[in-house]
Formats: sequence, C-alpha cells, structure tokens
Amino acid sequence: VPSYGTHLMVPAYDSARGTGMVWFTTDGRVLYLLPWLGSTVAGTTDKPGEASFSPSPTQEETDFILYECNRLLREPLRPQSVRAAWSGIRPLVRNPDAPEGDTKSLSREHVVERLPSGLVTIAGGKWTTYRKMSQDAVDACISSNAALSHAKPCGTHELQLIGADLEGATCGPDYDRIAETLRDDFGFDRETARHLRRSYGTRALQIAELAAANRDAFLDAEGNHRKLHRGYAPIEAEVAFACRYELAQTAVDVLAQRTRLAFLDADAAEQALPRTLSIMAEEHGWDEQRVADEKMQALRFLETMRSPSSAPTAVPVEKLAEAANVG
Repeated sequence: VPSYGTHLMVPAYDSARGTGMVWFTTDGRVLYLLPWLGSTVAGTTDKPGEASFSPSPTQEETDFILYECNRLLREPLRPQSVRAAWSGIRPLVRNPDAPEGDTKSLSREHVVERLPSGLVTIAGGKWTTYRKMSQDAVDACISSNAALSHAKPCGTHELQLIGADLEGATCGPDYDRIAETLRDDFGFDRETARHLRRSYGTRALQIAELAAANRDAFLDAEGNHRKLHRGYAPIEAEVAFACRYELAQTAVDVLAQRTRLAFLDADAAEQALPRTLSIMAEEHGWDEQRVADEKMQALRFLETMRSPSSAPTAVPVEKLAEAANVG
C-alpha cells in the first residue's frame, strides 16, 4: 500500500544546532524538527495515495506540518519560510488476511516471507534501512536453502562506506586531520572544509586535489573555491567529482542525489542549474541538445521539490489550524 511522507525545509535558525524535537501530533502521529545540512527539516506525514514516479507535496500536508510545528515554536514558521518540500512514497505491507480497510494491520517495517517452494520475498521498508533489509533477506535465503548452508551470514554491518578511514591511521575517528588538511594545504574556509569532510570523509581530499588541478575552472581570482550557490556549502568542484567518480549522469543526479541542494532549497538549485550543466557538459562531452534536454528535465523535477505554500497567496499562519485534521 503506497503511503506518502512529506518533508519541509526551513532555515537553520528554526532549530537549535545539534538539537532536534520529536513529538506526537494532535491526531497521534509522530512529527520531528531536526537540523540537517545547515538547514532544518520538518516532517513527516503518513498519507495513503496512488503510486507515482514524481510525487509532490500537497497544500494540506504542508499546512499540517506547519501547524503542528507552530504548536511548539515560540516564533511561528510561515509558509514563505519553506525553501523546499518533497514527498516520498513508502510501501506499507498489508496482512493478506486482514479485513478490507484495516489500516492497523499495515506494517511500517519491512517483512520477509518464506514460502514452502523456497521463494524468499522481502517487501516494505524504506531507503534508510536498506542495509538491514538486505541482511534479513540474505540471511533468510541462507537459512531456507540447504544448498547455501556453507555460506556465512550477512556481514555488511561490519563494513564501512567508501570514504571511511578503515584503520584510523590517516585522520582518526572524527576525520579531524582531513579538515585541517583541507584548510591548511588547500585553502578551504572552516565551514566548507567541515562540509566536505562530513559529506565525503577521506575522499574530500580527492575533491580538493581535483579543484587544485583545475584552478581556472573552480577557483576565483582570489583563490577561493567557487560555490554552486552562495548560500549553501556545496562547491563547483563537487559536480566534476560526481561525474568522474560517483556515476552522475544527469543534472538531477548532481543537484538532488549528490549535493542535496535541491532538497535544501529548490530556488537555489534552479539558480545553480546553469553552472551545473556547464560543468557536466565539459565532463561528459554533451552537445547543445543534451544540455537543453537536461535543463528541461531538471526544471520539471524541481517543480516537485517546491511547496504549494511558497506561492504569494500562501495561507496565513493563523489559518493553519484548519489543517490539523488532515488525513
């Protein structure tokens, strides 16, 4: 059963640094307000809907989140404060034996099913639990198939992601030496060095080396690393890095799935689009038609990352209480 979850991005000053809030809404659901990538994320809703390749937030969902946040905040969030909004679809698993319309039987966790034939099926879950889902599916296959009895259980819980310092010899558990090297040897300011270290780990040094080898492309006349947008941390060299080492093939890949700029601020991502396309065209050898196609597809995507409340006719704060009974 498809279930939509909407998130809103608002400025960083709407949450304390390093501190978040989680609470129950007026109708018993869970909502949170958390610092994320230099901004604040508020969410999420849980509303049944039809599956779509381009989900987008609705007015009632954004109004609901704003209303619930404003029950707790001293300074209310206003619709105009929303810099980006997006919806994701989560597959909820229904008990096949449950009565029609019984939403209590919907599981918000993943479910692994073993059939007598040996077929193992995993359903439900979400992106943030992909590793545990894989572990449960692999372990179920091994335990259900005698031919796989020689195989070891899934061991991915002990593996580190690319960019992690496996031995701690280079920079220690907090990557402090990486940040120091970025500042001292490559001239990054403190916040940009912190952003690169947190986003890429030890691979941040590869981005620094890439930028240093292409100073005319990625540094200004004063030797400062050019940012994709002046209000956010990602730098232009990250686009080239994404193309060369992270398999980025489209502008949406870069703006949404690599730098996350589209998730933070849809307008900022649109402003960064021309430079992003220019760098990607250079990296991939795109012609003018491909650039035009990428621009059109990116603009379409960014429309799904905007809140209906960001329009000039946004609902006043005092009227948001009417949205409390949404869903």
